[in-house]
Amino acid sequence: MALILLTHPMSKNTFISRRMFVLALGASSVCHAAKPLIDFDLSHGALIDFDQNGSLFGNQKSFNLAEDPYSLFDAEPDLTENEAANKFKKSKFSYKPRKDFLINLHNVNNDEKLSHMVTRFDSGIGYYNSRLDYFFRDWRENKSIPMDSEVLKNLFSICEEVLGHNSSINVQITSGYRTKKTNEKLRVRSKNVAKNSLHIEGKAIDFAIREVSQKKLRSAAKNICSGGLGFYPGFVHIDSGPIRRWGI
Repeated sequence: MALILLTHPMSKNTFISRRMFVLALGASSVCHAAKPLIDFDLSHGALIDFDQNGSLFGNQKSFNLAEDPYSLFDAEPDLTENEAANKFKKSKFSYKPRKDFLINLHNVNNDEKLSHMVTRFDSGIGYYNSRLDYFFRDWRENKSIPMDSEVLKNLFSICEEVLGHNSSINVQITSGYRTKKTNEKLRVRSKNVAKNSLHIEGKAIDFAIREVSQKKLRSAAKNICSGGLGFYPGFVHIDSGPIRRWGI
C-alpha cells in the first residue's frame, strides 16, 4: 500500500498525511511478515508431493511437517545384537477375532483413508493384503512392501479389545513401512530414529485411537502386543520384533 501511495501520480487535490503514510507502511510490513517462517520445499526430501493418479484412495494431500512432528520422529530403540540375532525365534502371534468389525484407517500424513473389514474367518488378513500394503506404504517415496502379518494382527487385536460393543473403530496411522532412504533422512533430523528400525521391514506401525482413553489403549496394548511396544505423546508404536517395552 505504501508503495502504491509513493508511486501513484497525485492530483492537485490528493493529500497524504504523515499518519496515513505510517499506517500504510506498517500494513505492508505485516503482510510481508505473514509469510511462513519455514518454507518447506515439497519437491524433495521427506516431503515429496507425489502424483497419486489412479490411486485406490480418493482423499490425498501433501503434509506439512510443522503441523505434526510426531508423525516423523519415532524414538524406537535400536535392537541389541542379541535381540537382532533372535528376532526370528519368537513364537507366532495367534489371533482369532470374536466378531466381525470395521477399522477405518486414516493416514494423517497424506490424509488417505481406507476402511478394512476384520472377520472371524480370516482375521482381517486375506484377499485385501495388497490394499493394506499400499495404504501402509512409505508415502514419501511412494513405495510399498508386503506388511508383516504379525504386526497387522497385533493392531487388529488391540482394536477389537478397545472396540467394546461398537461395530467400527477409527484409527489414525502416523507411520507404517519406511524405506532405508527415508529412515536415513529421518535419522539426520533426529538421533532418536533407530538405524535398524523395524519400519524398514514392514514390521512396525505407529497409530493412535482418539475415541479411546489413553489408559484403556495402553492397557490393551500391554496385554496384547507380542513384540515391541512403545508409548509416545500422541501415538503408540507396535512391532513384530523381539519383546521390548519403552515409554511405559
